[in-house]
Amino acid sequence: MYNNENYDEFEALLNEYLPAEEKTKVRARGVIAQRDRNFAYLDVQGQPTSVRVRNEELLDYNIGDEVEILLVGETEDGEFIIGSRRRVDMENSLKRIEEAFENKEILTGKIVKRIKGGYIVEALFHQGFLPNSLSEINMNEGDNFIGKEVQVMIKDIQVEKDKKTKKITFSRKDITLQKEEQEFSQLKVGDVVKAEVTDILDFGLSVKIGHLKGFVHISEISWKKLEKLTNEFKKGDIIEGVVISLEAEKKNVKLSIKALTRNPWEVIAETVGVDSVVDGKVTKLLPYGAFVEIADGVEGLVHMSDFTWNKKKVNLGEFVQVGDNIKVRVLEFVPAERKLKLGIKQLCENPWDSAEERFAVGKELTAKVLEVKPFGLFAEVEPGVDVFIHQSDYNWQGEVNKKFSVGDTINFKVIELNMDDNKIKGSIKALTKSPWEVALENYKVGQTVEKEIKNIMDFGLFLNLSKGVDGFVPTQMASKDFIKNLKDKFKVGDVVKAQIVEIDKEKQRIKLSIKKIEQEEERRENQELLSKYGTSSTEE
Repeated sequence: MYNNENYDEFEALLNEYLPAEEKTKVRARGVIAQRDRNFAYLDVQGQPTSVRVRNEELLDYNIGDEVEILLVGETEDGEFIIGSRRRVDMENSLKRIEEAFENKEILTGKIVKRIKGGYIVEALFHQGFLPNSLSEINMNEGDNFIGKEVQVMIKDIQVEKDKKTKKITFSRKDITLQKEEQEFSQLKVGDVVKAEVTDILDFGLSVKIGHLKGFVHISEISWKKLEKLTNEFKKGDIIEGVVISLEAEKKNVKLSIKALTRNPWEVIAETVGVDSVVDGKVTKLLPYGAFVEIADGVEGLVHMSDFTWNKKKVNLGEFVQVGDNIKVRVLEFVPAERKLKLGIKQLCENPWDSAEERFAVGKELTAKVLEVKPFGLFAEVEPGVDVFIHQSDYNWQGEVNKKFSVGDTINFKVIELNMDDNKIKGSIKALTKSPWEVALENYKVGQTVEKEIKNIMDFGLFLNLSKGVDGFVPTQMASKDFIKNLKDKFKVGDVVKAQIVEIDKEKQRIKLSIKKIEQEEERRENQELLSKYGTSSTEE
């Protein structure tokens, strides 16, 4: 509020315009006879001497003009009578001033001077005090208002008993408050108004509606979610909104921009329902799914579990990118709650519904490699159906250095089907016969083979029958003669002749005997000697 102490300078300035002493206070009419630098001198009938009036009180008059003045005293030396045109104007306008105060009328005044705490303003020939707090003038721009006309309202008039002058307090703020009151009283909820953006906040827009302050919450700006308001608005923008709330006490007005248009959720509900297939645009990717806009202001979520029918963890970036235009199926739609759940995998039938038949164990299938890991690979059999092949199932020889690349087409056989987890395990090597199966076809009990010693152990010899299949010769079958240490007679790489004496299908083991071969050769040799000489080598 303004401070009465600031009147001290105001009164000192006011007294410069008034006579130091008032004795007569009689109205008279006179003619301006002459002027000097400071005063005008008037001839007034019935007065023994000229009447002196300050020039600044007669700026609108010339020599020869007749002027009504108020005789208020005389100079100390008695040479001149003191007159005042200002006093006449002030008396004439005094009633007008009082009426303006009573009626809260807006007056036009001129800022005469800037003083401590405010400004001297003259209106209707009366000077008054305009405190800074009621001036609505920026302190840094105050000097620019000197000499300019402004609209003011009389805030207060005070008359002290020991003084004949009145103290007038002017206000510009009261004009604003009056206009705010008038403008606010004319508003009602539902009105459409124009407003100027005065500030942009994280949670909404501060606006000005005429002289009133208003606010648009971020949730009332658009039907769609806005991330950053500074991307959409700037100070000084003119916006249009619907009045949704009026706070009489603070004269605050709340607006809604989005209320100017129909709720897009209600609009889309007229043509879209559960199970509808619609076009949409990906607006955002999150760890748990992707948001897709199917109409301006209408977004739904495609949860990561609704991208593919398999239960493998989804890397969303492999399916969609922000800005992609895609088709989705509506899974759940509650317009009143702005709830929309969408799906991609539901655009096609669940391949797992017929998996037991189509992907049964033993089925030979084709797939495209999606991902290669150190322990195996993942490949797509068809959309929503992946197969995992462990590196041990690449081939029968256990060659883990087999190379596969993303995009390769592979053939495999299903070796495991898990309907609970929607998983298929496959094998590439299962497409061909195992080395053991080949061995069963190629080797029989009693068959004699010549094979290389692969390894020598204390308990026997291992022979390399074929790739992936070893034969075993126990120590007791390694020779017809007693051998204390096999390495004394054999070494790795030696080719030996042995006879298959046992094939264990369950244990996948083939047992051979070198001893049996040696014994048979010895018998054959004896028979040849008997046949030739009639005697055997054992008789010699």
